[in-house]
Amino acid sequence: MDDKGQIGEDFVNNLAYKSFLKYWCYPGPKYENGDKKEICDLMIIFNSVLIVISVKNYEFKGNHFRYFNNTIEKAVKQIHGACRTLFSATEVQIKHPDKKIETFPREQINKVFRIVINLGDGVKFYPFNQTTKNDDYVTLFDRDSFETIIGQLDTIPDFIDYLEKRERLFKGKTTIIMPGDEYDFPVETQKEFFKLHEQLTQNYILISGTEKDLLSHFFKNTRNFPQALNEDANGIFLQIDGDWDSFATKQEVKNKAKADRASYFIDGFVQNEILKDELLQNITTMRLGLAKALLSFDRLTRRSIANSYFEFYNRYKDSTGLFFGRRFGDYDGVGVLLTFYTDQMDFEMINDLNNLAIESCNLFSGYKSKSMILISANSSHRFLFAYIDKLEKYTPQHEEMIRQDVKKLGWFTKHTFLQGTENEFPK
Repeated sequence: MDDKGQIGEDFVNNLAYKSFLKYWCYPGPKYENGDKKEICDLMIIFNSVLIVISVKNYEFKGNHFRYFNNTIEKAVKQIHGACRTLFSATEVQIKHPDKKIETFPREQINKVFRIVINLGDGVKFYPFNQTTKNDDYVTLFDRDSFETIIGQLDTIPDFIDYLEKRERLFKGKTTIIMPGDEYDFPVETQKEFFKLHEQLTQNYILISGTEKDLLSHFFKNTRNFPQALNEDANGIFLQIDGDWDSFATKQEVKNKAKADRASYFIDGFVQNEILKDELLQNITTMRLGLAKALLSFDRLTRRSIANSYFEFYNRYKDSTGLFFGRRFGDYDGVGVLLTFYTDQMDFEMINDLNNLAIESCNLFSGYKSKSMILISANSSHRFLFAYIDKLEKYTPQHEEMIRQDVKKLGWFTKHTFLQGTENEFPK
């Protein structure tokens, strides 16, 4: 690979690793049990979602149509070929840098996003989307837009939400975006643009501005694109030049960034406690399930859980003796149980109380949660954790045993418990 190609792939891999954690990112995966050729530049597999990325770093030399042929056309073909390989063969084995060879989980995938990233500078206009020969939608980003989007939407759920809404809106529409300033269009560039414009007859969209500008409207419209783009018209022109810069300086945007800082506790917890580098070769099913469950939360939900943890921890960090605190919340069917233990309690006692806390949450919530996350800590942030993928209803005998155990410990009733109250373990 030439230096430009390597620079391009390194750029995307570094961003993806930083945003989504490297466990789910496969840089340059090869068809290990086939022709050993590289399938694509970057592949991300998370639960039932596959993201296939092609990176192009060709130098733009002023001719837009030649540039499109050398970048977009080749990248779309590469992505089409990657998906054909992944879903045509009965078994495709791939290799993650930190894991053993594994089989691509084709039966697990129910949604595929195809992305082309052009890193070349100086392009004044480019197609906003493309399709493969099978009419599969392909998202196009330039360097600046991709870097901003993946920085602002730095969880897989948030990023996927943007991609889904983008595809739903623009699929079937010829869309051209013009990131270059109007005064910066040389005569030859103007001729190229008018030639392209003549080919637009119906159901097209022209966007004057960058995708960052469009992203500002996505945020301002409660994570939806401008309503004008949904209008029924043969052609739509949207002028949004400079909107990102004005949006990014607003105080509420700065306040949100400040408020989001707490949420990165969840990201760090996954990276430093659950998916430690030395464990990746032989990661347990429980750890992997817990990591996926936590990373399936969007940034706002992570902020809520993290703030709850810090408030909970600060309330009881100075506790001593036989003390056990607990807090529970449900997030769309995923129960999150926080517990606090002291250094005076042995592991057997802590384990028994954590198990009872899980069971009582399950019982007293009316089996609201389909799965359960446990994060247990002491004043030194010594974490214990667990994940139960499928919570099942207990037998009547087991339910009665839980009620009796809760009663013996003097724990609170259903009403106060589910509000997130904590209780001192009886002396």
